[in-house]
Amino acid sequence: MGVHLAPTLRVLREEINTRWPHRDKASDGWIGDAAHQARKSDHNPDGDDRSVNAADFDIDGIDPLLVVRQCIAHPSTQYVIFDRTIWSRTRGFRAARYTGSNPHTKHLHVSVSHSRALEDSLRPWGIATARAAKLGDRTLKAGCKGSDVRELQTLANRLGAGLAADGVFGPKTATWVRSFQKSRKLAVDAVVGPKTLAALRAATKPPAPRPGPTRAPGSRTIRAGSTGEDVAYVKRFIGTRHCGPPGDRFDTRTESGVRWYQRMRGLTDDGIVGRLTWAEMGVRVTY
Repeated sequence: MGVHLAPTLRVLREEINTRWPHRDKASDGWIGDAAHQARKSDHNPDGDDRSVNAADFDIDGIDPLLVVRQCIAHPSTQYVIFDRTIWSRTRGFRAARYTGSNPHTKHLHVSVSHSRALEDSLRPWGIATARAAKLGDRTLKAGCKGSDVRELQTLANRLGAGLAADGVFGPKTATWVRSFQKSRKLAVDAVVGPKTLAALRAATKPPAPRPGPTRAPGSRTIRAGSTGEDVAYVKRFIGTRHCGPPGDRFDTRTESGVRWYQRMRGLTDDGIVGRLTWAEMGVRVTY
């Protein structure tokens, strides 16, 4: 058999591509380059069956921590590296600081066992059906990462925070949370628990839509060229950072914002607000 990617990693790659069909693949890779070939690496072919037991996946357009979570639950995985952190089977998959020359901030690395049974396993990784963390699932504080942090940053940006919605609870996010807590007379601790979250949701709750059976959010599919209160709702929900100034016209900026939101939530980014996108926004679909 010639050089080939371990079958279990082919299954993983297919599941990632299925969940995020429009993801960036620029930093994907599996076969080792000259630097890898000069040293021992899982990116180099095995001596026995010529399998390559490592793969890299570009993090743009996916939820990398969801992938990490599913990988460390799979029996074939030996270790995962992402964003200067390594999760290794030898340490019980406890997160540890990774100090290698490549910080793995643009891609995540997955290495699997060299056991023939495990590297050839076709057991699903659960990527396609795994639930992304949503805001309110846990208490958030400095150092947290994930889609729930990105959701927090998106809400904050509706209040003019100007944060990068990168899913990382860093110093700028913590500073904004403290400022928000102070303005709402809450405990100023930069920890987003139930009270802070309730205040944040109240502050960003959109106004009740104007009456109109064909214009209420969730009453129809909207796309480029649509106008109405449901369009205004979508623009408020996603925020001015991605959809531009408030208004009731579905313009190119609105479409770009909808595509961003759909990618973030693991939906097909077609720029059309249909049943699945409405439901992901928490809106009751009535058509």
